[in-house]
Amino acid sequence: MHDMNNARKDFLIISLLLISCLASAQLPDRVMATQSFLDTIRVNYADENSFSFGLSSPELIVNVPVRVSIIMNREGTAGVEQQDIKNSINLSNSYFKNAGIQFFIDTIQYINDYNYSFIAYNNLKKELLKKYAVSNMINLFLADSIKLGDDYTYGFTYFPDVADSNFIYLNKSYARGNYLTTMLGHYMGLLSTHETAGGRELASENNCSSSGDYICDTYADPDLFNEVIDSCRYIGTMRDNNGRYYVPSVANIMSNSPDACKCILTPRQYRRIYYYYHRYRQ
Repeated sequence: MHDMNNARKDFLIISLLLISCLASAQLPDRVMATQSFLDTIRVNYADENSFSFGLSSPELIVNVPVRVSIIMNREGTAGVEQQDIKNSINLSNSYFKNAGIQFFIDTIQYINDYNYSFIAYNNLKKELLKKYAVSNMINLFLADSIKLGDDYTYGFTYFPDVADSNFIYLNKSYARGNYLTTMLGHYMGLLSTHETAGGRELASENNCSSSGDYICDTYADPDLFNEVIDSCRYIGTMRDNNGRYYVPSVANIMSNSPDACKCILTPRQYRRIYYYYHRYRQ
């Protein structure tokens, strides 16, 4: 009996540790390329890559307003600090200045209906937007959870080819760090570096202009979710369709690398942001 009790205690401790690990684990970025946006990239590819753009001195600095909507939780509290949101905007600006874009908070409002704080299906999102979204600025909705199909994600937005899609959803727990920057990257036309909807990029990157993220100065990425350890070292063993091992970058903002490891966008990623902002988002 004594051994059985000890076994139960050990099982309980292990279960609690697993729950703790799962609760603290970083959710992935699940913004997937749509066929319509892949078609848009292909149609615009030559024009995008001949578009006049200088990384050191963009032609124009544009200021883009953001309306922040914080959805109150079940307890009637915000569950997020305004300063964290401001810090995330400032961090995004440190990157987007290289594309001639700066964001600023126009207003912060609180939505007193916790039902909207669990973003899970289209009808609820449509209702939320109809009531609280405004035109001519980015609408940033901070919720307690975001679910796409059967899977949870830390954020969601649409690509520039979708009309009237000036909104971003972000999990409140991810209102710090680079998560908002990643969503803004998608909003301005960047695919994830691990994208495969248009074809899987080879480790050699020979097909970089027609697969992956359709950008040739980012590393081929097999998806770094749960494949990078705390020291920012890639531990994965994924191979491409030719059997060659991937050697990805753990630092790109548009990857599923841990947030603490992410710190760069590449010149051609900045070019795409600049191009799609002026062609679609402006």
